[in-house]
Amino acid sequence: MAAYSIVHTTRQRYREAVHRSRNEVRLHPLDSLTQRVAAAEVDVNPPAEVAVSIDYYNNLVWSVAVEAPHRELVLAVSSEVELAPPSFEPVIEHPWDDDALAFNPTIEFTAASPRVPRLDAVDILLQECGVRYRDASSLVRANAELRERFAYVPGATTVGTGLLEVLERRVGVCQDFAHVMLAMARQAGWPARYVSGYLLPRRSDAIGESHAWVEIATPDGRWVGLDPTHGIAVRDGHIRVAVGRDYDDVAPVRGIFAGQLPGEPPEVTVVIRQLEMASNPGPPHYAMADQ
Repeated sequence: MAAYSIVHTTRQRYREAVHRSRNEVRLHPLDSLTQRVAAAEVDVNPPAEVAVSIDYYNNLVWSVAVEAPHRELVLAVSSEVELAPPSFEPVIEHPWDDDALAFNPTIEFTAASPRVPRLDAVDILLQECGVRYRDASSLVRANAELRERFAYVPGATTVGTGLLEVLERRVGVCQDFAHVMLAMARQAGWPARYVSGYLLPRRSDAIGESHAWVEIATPDGRWVGLDPTHGIAVRDGHIRVAVGRDYDDVAPVRGIFAGQLPGEPPEVTVVIRQLEMASNPGPPHYAMADQ
């Protein structure tokens, strides 16, 4: 087991003093059989009212309300996460049949979502990649080969770039690769969900960045992670933060403000550091802090 600290800082500057702002923050890592959250807190500057809730997909959400005029908002989420290797190999062994899927809760992840509509262009891509309906091996192979067909180009797309444009231009970043893979999996008959999180850096103390991949539901009750940006099945090295139908369900920070002028693009930094493991770790700790 290995432990890591993560500090994810979002700095939002405004072109004028805004009267108030409201934000939802989905940056609390998930607890699972292979991932334990030892501590997590959000620090807000200027002082804010912070409330905690759990959304439909079981993600923890911090709701941040700043009532006083401000020119800048800083949201710093600090967390400590312990990771253990998974007890199973990340493989998909058996396909779904219609009857089993019809009565399984994961069926909702076969439907189109706001960022992942059903498109003829996806059917064309499935044929191009040789993906057969509910055939696991061809889907996993497409995940491994997507970087041969799409170029990873930072800055080529924005948060608002649609799936059809990504398919036409064949460029994007991890968010776009995840949406393409989601579309392929769903139109090939698999329940698939979007995962936001972090990819561990190769160095023990390094500047990192947010990452995105997908998880495929299997008939035996597992979610198998596929990372199309790197062409791998997820076994370790990935820290899960939130899950949903697509990016819209898991956006790290989403908010509104009252002002006359638009805000500047947010500045985001992520620092990940490996920690020494305690001999007897205590129970998870959850905290909220204003600063």
